[in-house]
Amino acid sequence: MHVSTLPNGDRVTARGSGAHTSTTVTTPDGRSAPAVQMTVGGHAYVIPVSVIASGQAYDPAAYDTAAPAAARPAAVTPHYPLSIVEVDGIGLDGGAVAQATTFLLNTDDMKRFAAPIPLRNGVARVAVPSGNYWAITVFATFDPKTRAATEHVVTRTDLAVTGSGTTTLTADERTATARVGAVTPRPSTADGDVEAIDRTDAAGATSEVLTGSTGATWMTPQPAARIGGLAFRVLDLSTAGPAGPDPYRYDVSFPPSDHIDANQTYRPDLSRIQTSHYVFDTDAANPAHQAGWDLGVTGPYGGSGTQRIVPVPGRLTDYIGVSTDDVFWFAEYMPVENAPNQNSELEFEDLGVYRGPGETWRTWGHGPLTPQVGQYTNGMACNACADPDTGVMDFGVTEFTDSDPNSAAHDLGPGYTATFSVYRDGIQVASQSGWPHTELPGTTAQPGTYRMVYDADTTGSGLPMSQSTKTHTDITFRYTPGSAQQPALPADDFCYAANFGPTGCEILPALSLDYQLATDGSNTSRLPVQLLDLSVGHQSYQGQGSHAAITGATVSVSYDAGKTWVPAAAVPTGNGHYLAAWLNNAPKGSTPWLKVTATDAIGGSISQTVANAYTIG
Repeated sequence: MHVSTLPNGDRVTARGSGAHTSTTVTTPDGRSAPAVQMTVGGHAYVIPVSVIASGQAYDPAAYDTAAPAAARPAAVTPHYPLSIVEVDGIGLDGGAVAQATTFLLNTDDMKRFAAPIPLRNGVARVAVPSGNYWAITVFATFDPKTRAATEHVVTRTDLAVTGSGTTTLTADERTATARVGAVTPRPSTADGDVEAIDRTDAAGATSEVLTGSTGATWMTPQPAARIGGLAFRVLDLSTAGPAGPDPYRYDVSFPPSDHIDANQTYRPDLSRIQTSHYVFDTDAANPAHQAGWDLGVTGPYGGSGTQRIVPVPGRLTDYIGVSTDDVFWFAEYMPVENAPNQNSELEFEDLGVYRGPGETWRTWGHGPLTPQVGQYTNGMACNACADPDTGVMDFGVTEFTDSDPNSAAHDLGPGYTATFSVYRDGIQVASQSGWPHTELPGTTAQPGTYRMVYDADTTGSGLPMSQSTKTHTDITFRYTPGSAQQPALPADDFCYAANFGPTGCEILPALSLDYQLATDGSNTSRLPVQLLDLSVGHQSYQGQGSHAAITGATVSVSYDAGKTWVPAAAVPTGNGHYLAAWLNNAPKGSTPWLKVTATDAIGGSISQTVANAYTIG
């Protein structure tokens, strides 16, 4: 993940890499900011709709999130005969309009020219190499109070620019007559959309412009491309159901077309809808009782996400749909929205939230929030793996997990402190501050007893958190190259030790814990006797990992910040599960600490202490 700040103060968060990169734009107070994006030739322009709609002059190069300012060339040396292109913008009232930007690209070879061009007083003039072009002019409005944005997207699939004279491109906002919308099974109203316009040049290279709004988007109908190719698709059409006790929404994508049709009203393919039931939990100290919820999508050449503020504790049913298998959905949840300090944010993510037609259930942010090696069913990076061919070993834990086995979160806050150490046969071989991942170079994959120790503290991060504020995690395991207790990493996952490939990597048999604590949506308990369903297992990916027997577990509780500990009753219930119970023997508002230990049959162990694990209500 990469975070950058635009000249207007909006924040750009890019997740993933390559074709599966998705970009979310948020304002300084954490609200979603609609933006137009152009990805071409190593450039990634992200221009907020508020900037386009302002009508004020701006430098597009300053909004290129892929190139640092120092790397931008001060001047361009022409290598082709140049011609002048004049863009004349005409608004809905028939007059010249300044609130527009044209995205212009050479379709003979996009390396010759590709850039955003802001209109000034309704006109833009630019010198470009003679040849064939593709143009998208985005007219935008933006209401800073309601944050509603609209776009009229005027496209020109093919434009010939020849000779020494001036070629005029008339961009008439009134030609964008096809409003993007959908007919959904349950009543809903559009509240966001993302259109992907992918243009391939004659040389076979593809660029992408992403448009979209939070109000309404209109498209200009256009035929198929004469030079190169055109692929237009509604990548995400978001609609919300009416306010009420059963909140729901639709997030659906539709198949690509080689033209832009005059009818932009879509019907989702109900056979490919996933009904996702979400529960949003939060910290008892969350002052605003709101959280950040981000659902994003990527297509073959990139994608976009929209962040919304949701009330917490709360729930939501999201009908997520795809029409082709080259679309991927991701979700992100911030259980304590930290506006306006966006530099400190606790973010849970699921990079494969769409799993196919049917129903899914997930609770986000249910504590205690703890570091774990994890037991993942989605494609993930291996936390602790070894490549026996090169001798490289990776050691690490996921910084935060909640009660869902696929959870993974990190803290962006500069005040969040942590230390991570690795030992082999009692000798420290690595130690560092911050991120709990390290790699030991080749020839280190030796048989022995390995130990990972991780201490984390969120109290200085600025996050409004009263629970799971500090953790101490100590994991020990034995490594024997080629052991059946270290199966190969599945092909859908990737291994840092093998240079981001899965081939040959062994999953180290580190123990992992899963807490199912009987608390409410604010991680608060009003039970006189507290219950915990504790699951003890090994690091695993899509079911692959050690299956060595779990030989025991203990649970202890402290009501005085770890000074004294009271053992809880812990009864094994089978398959590594233990039911633990203890008295909530402390005043209302107290935040007990928990300590858990567990062992397996192959010499592995884990000990974890969680400060302020939950709140007594």
